[in-house]
Amino acid sequence: MSKKHFKYQASSSRAASGAFAASDGPFGTFAGSSGGFGSVSSSPLSYVYEPPDLSNISEPNLVVAFKNLQKKDSITKAKALEDLQSHVSSPSTTNGVEDAVLEAWVSHAAHTNVRQLAHQLQGAIARTSGRRIVRCMPDIVGPWLAGFFDGDKMVARAAQESVKQTFQTEEKMQNVWKIYLGSILQFCSDAVFKETVNTLSDERSVSPDNASAKHARVVAATVSMVRHIIDSSVRRAIYSLLDASIIKLPDVLNLEVISTYVLASGLSINQTATALDYSRVLARLSTHEPKVWTELYKGTGKKSATKRLCQFLAKGSQGSSFKYWDEINTLLLQLPTAVLLPQDNVSDQKFDLLDSLGDGISNRDEPRSNQNAAWNTYLNVVKRFSTFPEVDCDRLIEHSVMPILMQYISPSRETMAWTIPGSPQPIIMNSARLGLESSRNFTHYWTSLSRSLIEQVQTSLPEQSKDFVKSQDGITSKAGRWYSLQAGLSGFDVPEDILVVLTDAATLEIRSAIALLKARKGKPYGAASLITIAISSIPSLLQTQKLLKDSIAEFVSTDVPDLILSPSGPYLIELIPRLKTIIDTDMTYRTCLDSALQASKSPAKFKALERLVSSPCISCLDQDDELLTTLILMLKQVVDDGATQIDLLREAIANPNAPARMAQDLVAEIVASLSLDDCRLTSLQSLQAVAKHNPSAVKAYDASSAGSPLLAKLISLADSPDEAISQEAKSINNVLRADDSTDDIQSNQAILSIIRVGPETVGSHALSVASLVDLAHKTLQQCDEQDKPALVADLLPDELRWQTALRPFFATPPNPSLAIMNFLSGALSLVRYTESPEVISYDKDGHSAAFRLFKYTSALVQTSDVFTHATVEQRARVAKYLGLILQIASDNLSIQSPCSLWQDHDTELEEDVVETISQTQSLMASWVSGSSPGSFIRTCLSDLLEESHGVSVRAYYSSRAYVSLTMEFDELHSTTDPDTWISQLSSARGSADTFTAVAVLSVIQDPAILTRTFNELLAGLTGNDFSKDGNATSNLIIFNTTFNREEFRESLSNVPKQRLVFFVQHACKALVMTLGAIESFRTQAQLWNPALVIGAELMHSLNHLLPTLAETYGTFWEDTIENLTRTWSLPDIISDDGLPLLHASLRLHSTLRRTSTAGSNDDLLDAFQNTEASIATSMLSLLHLLQGLSDESHQPREIVNKMLARQISKSNIKLDSTAIPELFPALASESLALQGSAYEILHRKIPEMQENVSLEKALSKDYVAKLPEELLSLVLEAPTPRSLAEMDFKRFVPPSLRSYLLSWRLVFDHWDGASDAVKIDYINAVKEGSYIDGLLQLASDFLITSRARPVDPTKFKIDSYLPNNDELPEKDAQWLLVHLYYQALKHLPTLSKVWWRDKTSRQTQISVESWTEKYISPLITSAELATITAWASSQGSDTDQPLTIKVSTSTWEITASIPIDEQSMSLAIALPPSYPLSRAIVSGLHRVGVTEQKWRSWIITTQGVINFSDLGGGNQLIDGLVSWRKNVTATLKGQTECAICYSVVSADRQLPSKRCGTCKNQFHGSCLFKWFKSSNSSSCPLCRNQFSYA
Repeated sequence: MSKKHFKYQASSSRAASGAFAASDGPFGTFAGSSGGFGSVSSSPLSYVYEPPDLSNISEPNLVVAFKNLQKKDSITKAKALEDLQSHVSSPSTTNGVEDAVLEAWVSHAAHTNVRQLAHQLQGAIARTSGRRIVRCMPDIVGPWLAGFFDGDKMVARAAQESVKQTFQTEEKMQNVWKIYLGSILQFCSDAVFKETVNTLSDERSVSPDNASAKHARVVAATVSMVRHIIDSSVRRAIYSLLDASIIKLPDVLNLEVISTYVLASGLSINQTATALDYSRVLARLSTHEPKVWTELYKGTGKKSATKRLCQFLAKGSQGSSFKYWDEINTLLLQLPTAVLLPQDNVSDQKFDLLDSLGDGISNRDEPRSNQNAAWNTYLNVVKRFSTFPEVDCDRLIEHSVMPILMQYISPSRETMAWTIPGSPQPIIMNSARLGLESSRNFTHYWTSLSRSLIEQVQTSLPEQSKDFVKSQDGITSKAGRWYSLQAGLSGFDVPEDILVVLTDAATLEIRSAIALLKARKGKPYGAASLITIAISSIPSLLQTQKLLKDSIAEFVSTDVPDLILSPSGPYLIELIPRLKTIIDTDMTYRTCLDSALQASKSPAKFKALERLVSSPCISCLDQDDELLTTLILMLKQVVDDGATQIDLLREAIANPNAPARMAQDLVAEIVASLSLDDCRLTSLQSLQAVAKHNPSAVKAYDASSAGSPLLAKLISLADSPDEAISQEAKSINNVLRADDSTDDIQSNQAILSIIRVGPETVGSHALSVASLVDLAHKTLQQCDEQDKPALVADLLPDELRWQTALRPFFATPPNPSLAIMNFLSGALSLVRYTESPEVISYDKDGHSAAFRLFKYTSALVQTSDVFTHATVEQRARVAKYLGLILQIASDNLSIQSPCSLWQDHDTELEEDVVETISQTQSLMASWVSGSSPGSFIRTCLSDLLEESHGVSVRAYYSSRAYVSLTMEFDELHSTTDPDTWISQLSSARGSADTFTAVAVLSVIQDPAILTRTFNELLAGLTGNDFSKDGNATSNLIIFNTTFNREEFRESLSNVPKQRLVFFVQHACKALVMTLGAIESFRTQAQLWNPALVIGAELMHSLNHLLPTLAETYGTFWEDTIENLTRTWSLPDIISDDGLPLLHASLRLHSTLRRTSTAGSNDDLLDAFQNTEASIATSMLSLLHLLQGLSDESHQPREIVNKMLARQISKSNIKLDSTAIPELFPALASESLALQGSAYEILHRKIPEMQENVSLEKALSKDYVAKLPEELLSLVLEAPTPRSLAEMDFKRFVPPSLRSYLLSWRLVFDHWDGASDAVKIDYINAVKEGSYIDGLLQLASDFLITSRARPVDPTKFKIDSYLPNNDELPEKDAQWLLVHLYYQALKHLPTLSKVWWRDKTSRQTQISVESWTEKYISPLITSAELATITAWASSQGSDTDQPLTIKVSTSTWEITASIPIDEQSMSLAIALPPSYPLSRAIVSGLHRVGVTEQKWRSWIITTQGVINFSDLGGGNQLIDGLVSWRKNVTATLKGQTECAICYSVVSADRQLPSKRCGTCKNQFHGSCLFKWFKSSNSSSCPLCRNQFSYA
């Protein structure tokens, strides 16, 4: 890794190949950089450098861009620089790039080989970074300024512009050179003295010639920069001294020397960085000593003053500021005429100096900021030229001024040098005025330009041409410039004759345009724009040109109404209001509007209408005008059509001249359309236009009686998830409320009307609760302190609003199964209801009206001082209804119901609900803890207890709310008088108000009262017939309520045992009858079985009483257990009605189990022993019944399932093999508890069965061990990546995923204790169905490939898994899946390898192999090596060929050897890092007695046995070793010693292979050869006969 890492960095760095290379260098190689091996390079500009630290950059795309800068390819680098440029230029970086980006760029900049882009980016970064760039300047200033002297002019220009844009004044530029002079010189020194050809270029990728050229360019550029520093500093000092001397010491100056060196020499050299100082000196000399240009100047010809001055002026400002041109202006106005206009120029009427001055201004390096001053200087010089008598002014203007005007009017490539950037109008006007004043031919030029304009209009392209728009827009643009120039001239004192020429030209232009429009039916809209622009710019034409006035009047009145739908229509409509003095504009406008309204629907119609409704002439329409009515109807239709013509609506409503009726009607239509989804945004945009341009129209509508919905709709839309809609709504609302005063009664009333109905208003457009609370806050803040009590009555819901919102919930009884989850328990069964269920509506957030009211009230009270100003009655009402809704919400959280406070149990909504409930509970807890007796809490409790009378749904919830609040209140304050409890309890029992009695009894803290009540009820219930006594059920419920108080349970042992025994015996008999009634109930016509409630309550009683009789003997123990098993077989026991009974029975069974463990009662122990089988059967039957019912949104069922699972776990259930298949379906249960229970039983039982399976396999060759089909069906389909993405792991592992994973864990349980033959059968079963592919793909997706960072399993115990652990759900799933992946590689290595190799992409293979190698392979390898070690130690030494095994755990290698004589035959098996995905490698170490070919065959065979064996867990390695040993044994079997050397193996590692044909003894070939040679005969060493080969 480290070598590859270094190589990558080095090759990347080499790409930054040279500072000033023609195709690669700088910003180039300039910058201090680190060396390649982590140490600082001795060569600061070396091509090898340490890459910058990119870890702190927050934007991933920028990291990629910086990494691309390290690549070798120039195109890649250029793209990276462009990406960085885009980021720096984006609006998100207006405050500068982050520091990490700045530091990375400083490290990279000098190594970037795309020089021009690098300089541009450097400038952009410097500008956006502001002062932060200062700390980086010492590192970058050298290579940055070196770009000024790059041999490539484009690069040099890019460098200069980037620096100038960053340091925008001449003073700042000079300060950069001055402040960082040390860094610049150090840079230059390093470049010259430390750099060589080899340090700047990589000889492996750069040719010697290119490397040498690059080094030469670096040195040349560096030397040029040093020379510039020296020259500019010296020149600036000299010019400053000379400037001061001219003023203060003129007498000491040698003017001849100054003329020679300052003028003759200075004008011809480069004055970069000193041009301003130099021009100032020249201007000063020309003013005080003009003779230095004439009589003292010695140069002639090409060295004449004029020639040298022209050379200087042609260079422009040379990087100076605009002040340079001010000095040049002074210079040229003071310069002697002979220098400005030498004799040869006079004779030829040439103007060389003006040409050079123009060249300098149009120089592409001349800053745009200097243009205004430069052109003013130019015109001043032209004006001076025009004063010379020897100059032909017509020629001068034609040569030097008219090109400016012509390029302005009609731009062309030929006159591009005369383009004036920016805002050219002042220069153009001065140019025109100069031409007008100085040239007699100016009218000729003007007429020529006019004819050109007319010709362009008449020859413009037809509508069918693809360049039609371009042609017409060109005319419009040209007409705008032409008439703005003419309008400007009319402001001057123009001679009358010239003014006539100008006016006649304009008249001819307009009349030509009119004629063209008539002839071409309005299509050339450039002609129409010309007319409109001309009349707008020169309105005096209509007063002075009668013929023109008549032509326009006739054209507009007659032809324009027919042309408004043509392309010229918008321009002609714009013309109408400008003709008030010559036509009836109202009539013309009405005619045009009528014509447009009558036209068929088309884009041209809407475009014309857009201009018509925005025209000031619309004021001519009266409020009752029929034409206005038609227009409004059409505009309303546009509103209904949505986004098609939003510009038309904006113009119509924003026009301040439009009739008020139009704006009001359209605002109403727009507000109505806010309710339509498809045009909501466009309607808001239209309303925004109104609010911006005509706010009075919207405010008038808002203040009207019809405008009340507007505020509600705007507030609602402000909460829209669509950001565009939300912002528009907020903006409009802010505009409308901007001028509202705090005491605006109308506004406050509108808000209050929303608050009064908003909380309980549902539907898709209902205001969010947060918006309502915000409105309430604002209203409270704006209200005077004395008025707040009255305001509170509006802000807090009254009794009627609460009752209306809760009516649907009080019309539907709670689910019967909820009895197991609250204090009232079985009292729930007493609820009676007469009202029909109502359909509940929900808002866009899924909240019902009741929950909205609940959330609004809770939030308002928590976040404002509304309770401070509320009465005790109001506060008590709030506390009561919040308490009631908390109880209903608790039920809704426990079980999904069609009558729910909120809609759809999705996670996000439920989290919001839970947060609201939690905040409200905290609020009520604060009231209880801070309250004192007599406060509003006592009033609330009194109201709740009063409302608990009866058997209605409201009475039930009131009693629950009373218990919840009272228990906390009394615990803190203990203010309730025992006499009060006795009175309340007696009253409730006397009036048969069970809910009230249970509520009071639940909060009594006095054990004496509880004991007395218990004894009274115990006496009354003993011997009572529950099936006939109507009050018996209620009394039994009240009786069981006493057990809820811990104070009473502790004193229960004081009750006489005999009384308890009598009741228990009676309860057991009653339970038998009750269960019989339940069994026969299905024939009844009732929908609800009261016997289920009686049975549950009887079991509750037994659950609490039997432990007190633990030492009492009797038949009731066995009767109770028999009743339990009978209960579990009831048909309706798993229904919601039966769940309380099932829950009670399981609790009773748990209590009996716990009591029996004490061993103090033989009757109880015998009863359990006698019923053990029936209990197991009944529990498993329950498991089967419950497995098909989901408990995800059913907390009572979840409680029962968990309790059943615990009972099964604690009961030692014994199953035979025939019962196992019946448990597999429970693994697919939607209940996690039941899944876990079934898994626990099977996980324990399956390994126990494998011994019998293995025995049966051993006894029968035909027996095939099979995996259960029921289990295989559960692993047939693995969860897909899409389903995984949709799974929610916040609360638990999704049941479907957990079922799949646990099923696989049970599949692998079959390997525990199974023989190898059985394992092979199991492997074949998995292989036939291709089951393992799904598991491995799931593991790859869930653990590795679908995550930015693969799961780290080191925190898990990979080789085992414990269910019901404390891990978070997702972590639990990861642990189980990691363990299954480990099991798959351990038991199914070949199948896993096939999946990895053949069924995954290359990228997946790499990811899986890397992850497996890091986390799984070490465990697999260690386990298999341990297996080999154990197997080796178990091998006896009595075999023919003992095998010696050595295992190296550090190198993952197994060495096996077999001794042969005094030598040994050995091989090695190496396990690769990613084993078992990668194959084990077998290599021969020591070959003895066999040929190389046979030895190689054995090695290949051994490797094949290992790698193609289906077995895992080390068994495949054992098979390979055994195979090799068999080959060796077979080869050595029957081998005898050689009779010559008395060894089996010869010195050359061969076996005896030469057999005597007579005696049949075998000899080594080498030994036989030595025998023949030494004996000088070919006889057999043993039989002495002639040796013949057998």
